[in-house]
Amino acid sequence: MKGAEASGTRRALVFLALVTVASNAGGWEQVVSTDKLLVQRREYAGSSLQEIRGVTRVKASLNAVMALLKDAEFNRNWVYRSGGAQILEEHGYQQAYVYGIVDAPWPMQDRDTVVRFDYRQDPESGEIIITIKNFPDFIPPEENYVRVPDFGGFWALRPEYDGWVEVTYQVYGDPGGLIPVWLANFAAVTSVTRTLQRMPAAVKSYLGVRSPYVKELQADNGQ
Repeated sequence: MKGAEASGTRRALVFLALVTVASNAGGWEQVVSTDKLLVQRREYAGSSLQEIRGVTRVKASLNAVMALLKDAEFNRNWVYRSGGAQILEEHGYQQAYVYGIVDAPWPMQDRDTVVRFDYRQDPESGEIIITIKNFPDFIPPEENYVRVPDFGGFWALRPEYDGWVEVTYQVYGDPGGLIPVWLANFAAVTSVTRTLQRMPAAVKSYLGVRSPYVKELQADNGQ
């Protein structure tokens, strides 16, 4: 193994170890663990449905990751079982209402969602938090889909000085309709896992994108 590759692998292993230790106190149970990805689950608000969290690292700028997340038309090409997404309404760069379709496996009926994304960036750390809030009544229900009644969570993008971004994707949700609880929980874990696995390849299309609303972390030249 080459020196740079070995160094990168060591950093990834340390990163996952730290995330695992830090999350044990929060009641999280590990379900997927590799040198590139950690996925966990825990009970949510006394419900039999679970909250899912995935953490990974991508070699990209904050601008590139944000450009990927905001590109509704490209959503179906990397988000697991996405049947497409479209922006319904925007309020500047910081807020957007988005309609999305979930391509559910047969024999389940496809789902659709209406959520609001709110973006904020910490001026000191550079970390970006994108909250996800459910707005199922924002538009009338579609006849061919089951409207997801409860969904929410967040994306957290934490920049690192060596050109990587630590990505956390945490979600909970009730898919609605007649779906066994075990299947809904399995589908949630699979969705977070597959989506984050596809992210490193998907973000490569946005490496040159820049936005005046996203500030990159500046290296400390005095170190």
